[in-house]
Amino acid sequence: MLPAEPYTSALAVALLDNPTHPDPRRIATRKDFGRELTLVKDSVGLTVRRLAGELDVPPSTLGGYFAGTHLPGLQPHGLLLRLLRACGVADREALEDWHRAYWRVKRATDDHGSQETREPETDQAGYAGPASSALMADGSRPVSVSTRPPLGRVGGDHEIRGREALVRMLVTAIEGSSLLREDPSVHVLHGLGGCGKSTVALETARAALAAEVRTWWLVADDMAVLTAGMLSIAMELGADPDELRLGSLQDIVWRLLEGLEKPWLLVLDNADDPPGALSLGGRPVTDGTGWLRDAGHSLGTVIVTSCDRSESSWGAPPPPWLVLHEVECLPAVVGADVLLELAGRKDDLGTRTEAARVAERLGGLPLALILAGRYLAEIAGMPESWITPDLPTGFSSYLESLERGMEPASLLAAKAANPPAGPEHVTVGRTWELALDLLAARGLTEARRFLQLLACLGSTPVPYELVLNSQAISASSLFAPLSPRLTWETLRGLEALGLIDLTTASVGGPNGDRAVRLLTLHPVVRDVSRWHADVRAMSGDFVALTVALLDSAVEHRDPKHPRDWARWSLLTDHCAAPLDLIDDYGLESGAAPASAVDLANRAAGYLRAVGQLGRSEASYARVRSTATRILSPDDPRLLTVLHDTARLHYDQGRLREAEQEFREVLDLRQKRLGHDHPDTLTSRHHLGRTLLRRGTPKEAGVLFESTFRTRSTVLGATHPDTLTSHNSLGDHLSARGEHSGARQVYERVLALRTEHLGPGHPATLVTRHYLAQTRYRSGEHAEATEELRSLADTNSRLRGADHPRTLSVLATLADVLHDSGRIDEAWELATSLVERRRRLLGNAHRDTLASRYRLGLIMFDLGELDTAQETLGDLLVDRQRAYGLRHPSTVMTQETLDAVRRHRA
Repeated sequence: MLPAEPYTSALAVALLDNPTHPDPRRIATRKDFGRELTLVKDSVGLTVRRLAGELDVPPSTLGGYFAGTHLPGLQPHGLLLRLLRACGVADREALEDWHRAYWRVKRATDDHGSQETREPETDQAGYAGPASSALMADGSRPVSVSTRPPLGRVGGDHEIRGREALVRMLVTAIEGSSLLREDPSVHVLHGLGGCGKSTVALETARAALAAEVRTWWLVADDMAVLTAGMLSIAMELGADPDELRLGSLQDIVWRLLEGLEKPWLLVLDNADDPPGALSLGGRPVTDGTGWLRDAGHSLGTVIVTSCDRSESSWGAPPPPWLVLHEVECLPAVVGADVLLELAGRKDDLGTRTEAARVAERLGGLPLALILAGRYLAEIAGMPESWITPDLPTGFSSYLESLERGMEPASLLAAKAANPPAGPEHVTVGRTWELALDLLAARGLTEARRFLQLLACLGSTPVPYELVLNSQAISASSLFAPLSPRLTWETLRGLEALGLIDLTTASVGGPNGDRAVRLLTLHPVVRDVSRWHADVRAMSGDFVALTVALLDSAVEHRDPKHPRDWARWSLLTDHCAAPLDLIDDYGLESGAAPASAVDLANRAAGYLRAVGQLGRSEASYARVRSTATRILSPDDPRLLTVLHDTARLHYDQGRLREAEQEFREVLDLRQKRLGHDHPDTLTSRHHLGRTLLRRGTPKEAGVLFESTFRTRSTVLGATHPDTLTSHNSLGDHLSARGEHSGARQVYERVLALRTEHLGPGHPATLVTRHYLAQTRYRSGEHAEATEELRSLADTNSRLRGADHPRTLSVLATLADVLHDSGRIDEAWELATSLVERRRRLLGNAHRDTLASRYRLGLIMFDLGELDTAQETLGDLLVDRQRAYGLRHPSTVMTQETLDAVRRHRA
């Protein structure tokens, strides 16, 4: 059975000649006052929440004025006058009419109309109250409201896909309602705006109506509308009009509902401000006096949809008669089905796997999935000749557009007529904007700006305890002064409305695992917030603040030192985010802080230091692209980026490329900084390292000697860079076969590095490794084996089991084991090294080639001649391609392969 049409007062209609034009002269009762006040508000397009924020009045209190449940009080002074002026009422005569109407109602309500002589009171509009006033007939404003569920809103199965179990549970609860039930009677569906809370409630209401369950649907985002809806339910259920005039509407409605003898369902949709919409006079929502009560004493069920999940609204814990259900975003596999259904299962759109990637990138947000699917379907229906290159035509190109940072207003708009410069993201972000208005009304005035700041960070979870420095935020022109406590309350407010998630995670560090507080932002919330008009208008300020916060978080943190890697692992993605903002908003030199380049470059250096060479390469390319655009060609920051990129290529084994780059940057640094500048000396040193590896030790030795002398003079004998040059002198001697001299150098450097840097410093561990190699080459196999095992354990603990330096130590250990006759151990270790280096470095990296060569030698000694020949044959081809025909490593491989072939013959 469907509910009747809403009740409308015939008397009120007769009183209003023009019901759409506000006229305070018609006011006689509080209802009249609320009616006319609402007309004033609506005439200028204002919302209760917006007015509440401007007037610093709780939305629930202000909503009572518009609903006519109570009049504005006398305090704070001048409130009504400010309210009217905020609604555009400025004419003196009109304000006097409102003043007279206010006192007319107030005296009638407070029974102040006696003939006693009294001093004139001052109303809160600033006028003196009249001694008496004539009363008009009572009447109430007709409110356009329906209590029918909006069944036409759900357009297909895709809208409830993935929610079937939740709908079944709710329908079962409705059908099983009885006076003896023990399960909760009130179900609160909460989740991020756009996740489908109302859709779940609507599908449940559809099923309830099909089962002949009496069902009402009320929108709870406006107190006046909610009150009118409840009045309509009361009249439908036979309430006495005189009782409604004098009694408590809340009590009357619930008494009538509890008297029903068949199951019923009441849906309160969009109750995003539970204290303001559902409670009575600021009391707790669940105290049983407001619109929300325990339906367990009846045959009824109540469903509430809300973005608010806070304990302050629903109780900690909630009462036994109320249960919270989180409506989560959809898994990628379910999201793919939604996209395929909406976009059409056409081959040229892409595969189901590609659709799943799009769904994952959109965070499984149903509203975003629906808009994306309809977008692709719309493009697919266009004439082919009209499709421009910027329009994604399939799942892969749509995902590429998202990853390029294409503005969501164009990709997630219901219609192309929604321009990026207009009211952006009106469909996707509408509920979030309302939630932010609500937080502002609750006193968290910086919540919207805070969400925009968080969106300017990277896409990975934010270690907010490290990043959100209240002092730095308060120093920005973007924010008012912000204390740590207010920062925390703002985060909790955003979390309560589902806009962010606050979690903890265990992160490894030099002293063991520790718990880190993390903040997660839904990817679509992040995308929409980053492109907000405020961020667009103040993009330079947002970039500057983001860089300042991240600089503070990594200050004095060495990206090359294992003790700081735990922090860098949390912040690396975020350190590159300012570059995205700079490029997305086209900031030029001057508007874009150059320090953003330094920050992102250090993060790329961390990735190189931990051995993530592929990610590091992509990061350096990203930094170089932006740095080249916003910095001058000889800017020291750009030269640092070029130098560090060359270092990465050296680590990747791309020696020819690295040599050319080091020569170029060395020339630029000599011209810009001078021959003896520390940065110039660094490039000279690494050029020498590259030449040594390329098989030209003579030129490398000259560079090592000159760099060591200059560094000793400029920096001092024990400076870390000087010790690095000192260590390279040992490398040069070792490459020439002078192992005794190399050993003496390594021993001196090891002592100095241990003293000045510490035994666990990466540079100290490198010298230990080189010293162990010279002991091995000097025939001290047992001593070298013991040292290498200890060093491998230390590297594995500090750097990781698969770090390139750890694998280098294990490679030397495999060599020692093989040469010591421990063939089986050597074979097992060499086989593992080949697999791990192929996976981490690639098949053609010089370190992988070295391990493949050692494995070929071991197979030869094991008598596995066929395998040895195959291994060395493949290796020869790769070394010829990498080094050339005459390189010593290539020649040695050819000679070893010839020896294997002779043995086979």
